[in-house]
Amino acid sequence: MISKIITINTIEMLNEYVLTEECKNHLNCSASVFVQVFSAVRDPCWMMAIESTLRESMPGGVIVGATTMGEIAVGRLLINTTVISFAFLEKTKIMGFLVNGDDGNEIDLGTNFAKKIERSCRGIAGIMLLATPFTMDVSVFLNGFSAARSGRYPVFGGGAGDYEAEQEPLIALNGKCTSKGVLAVVFMGNDIQIDMHTYLGWQPLSKEMVITETDGLWVKKIDDEPAYEVFHRYLDIQNDEDFFLNVLEFPLLLKRNGILYAKVPMRVNEEKAIKFIAELKEGEKVCIGYGNPSVMIEKANDIQNRIQAFKPEAIFLYSCICRRYLLQSEVDLETRPFESIAPTSGFYTYGEIYSQGHYVMLLNATMVAVSMKERNGNKLIKKQEKRIEKPKLLDPFSSQHSQIISRLVNFIRVVTEELEQANAEARRLAERDYLTQAYNRMKAHAFIKNEIERCDRYDHVFSIIMLDMDFFKKVNDTFGHNLGDEILIHLVNLLSREIRTVDMLSRWGGEEFLIIMPKTDSDGAKITAERIRIVVEQTQFTRGLTQTCSFGVTAYKKGESIESMIDRVDNALYEAKLRGRNCVVTK
Repeated sequence: MISKIITINTIEMLNEYVLTEECKNHLNCSASVFVQVFSAVRDPCWMMAIESTLRESMPGGVIVGATTMGEIAVGRLLINTTVISFAFLEKTKIMGFLVNGDDGNEIDLGTNFAKKIERSCRGIAGIMLLATPFTMDVSVFLNGFSAARSGRYPVFGGGAGDYEAEQEPLIALNGKCTSKGVLAVVFMGNDIQIDMHTYLGWQPLSKEMVITETDGLWVKKIDDEPAYEVFHRYLDIQNDEDFFLNVLEFPLLLKRNGILYAKVPMRVNEEKAIKFIAELKEGEKVCIGYGNPSVMIEKANDIQNRIQAFKPEAIFLYSCICRRYLLQSEVDLETRPFESIAPTSGFYTYGEIYSQGHYVMLLNATMVAVSMKERNGNKLIKKQEKRIEKPKLLDPFSSQHSQIISRLVNFIRVVTEELEQANAEARRLAERDYLTQAYNRMKAHAFIKNEIERCDRYDHVFSIIMLDMDFFKKVNDTFGHNLGDEILIHLVNLLSREIRTVDMLSRWGGEEFLIIMPKTDSDGAKITAERIRIVVEQTQFTRGLTQTCSFGVTAYKKGESIESMIDRVDNALYEAKLRGRNCVVTK
């Protein structure tokens, strides 16, 4: 495998390379030619002119193109240009496929696309995908693609972008262009080897929040308020034509299956909902993230050394535009060292495609680095490779942006953690009884209100148990309030062990306690109360004292108020007292 990267601004510049003896010799020795065009020019005619020029000299080549948010050549960022990456493959076969996003719903498109590829290709070693996340739901497409593919071969690639605010990217394959679709290049055979790595480098900046309402790719509410308000309140980001550019550095971070993901907002609608390129789910916990430049460069350095050990013949980078936006003039510190390993090209994307096991994901804010080589290829294997070191700055007073930002991010993270700990403690004190650490009456009241709403909506049932310690005043009068407090604490520990984790225990007042039992009818609650009654009766408390309790039990009746339900359980407890105490009464 031989890799060659050129940069052009005119078709004449492309012709100059195609007509060289070097290019002709590579073509004569190649079984397949894979050409990638990464261009700032969003003009189908430009893509077609490039394809037509190349097709004359390489009629069997697979030629793909994508508009970008920045081009990468020889490991460096280029802007407003066109980078063409040639891979002359000695033994590997390749095929190209293109599907238009207007041809059906995304999940069916993904399913059928994967099936078509696997029907048409044998010995798949890997697949590169280019897509248009701004104009179709690529994450859903990849769900269908993942479900239909039978192999665990690597899948990688990126989402095409556009320098213009309208964001109407293009992808192209063998003379066909689309602004809504997905293309694939399939590598086949036992000779090609593909090694993939990805890393994030974003860290939590805000407190943790919950997605409370969604509609497809739109997040409507976060913590029960319009999603846009979160970015406006914390970051003072305005809902204007520059929203996308201003929010690029601040994706939402979330964990799924132990993996940290970043999701970059796209736009805001009139209802102040925010659109993302991949679906976020109701109930998921998120926080605003911010990139740590030092972490990014450290991670890149680690990946570069792993890739060096692989000894590739070509490296392709698919890096999110928000990394370029964050690192600014220092962006090459992340990508330049790859070129010291092998010829490196790629582009700045909107969404990165990466497979893990059977599942193919649409990532955000990441760097995907793909290394390729053919067995017995042309790359000279050196006896000993030097470890790639993190780039060093010659002037210690210049380009310190990354270090300054890293320290500010760390400061904000620590302050946020301290505030969260303080808030958590404040919430705990506000809803717990100081002595026993059971929930207090106010918290129990709110819990009952939520259960009533749930039961009215879903036709569920719940019950409450009210219990009171018998003759407890005598204990306080005889032994003192300190010992009485010890008995109350002991009782709460006992009750906590006897109820379920979904149940709630609160101190209702004095020596009176309330147990709230979701999805439990009065018979179930009565059984629980009787079991607790026996356990209390058989327990030796402080100084070997014994104690009994009386119990009232009732179940919620649809439509009744909290006060009515409490009155009924209170009456049941009063009746238990009248019956001689140490018993359970249901009403």
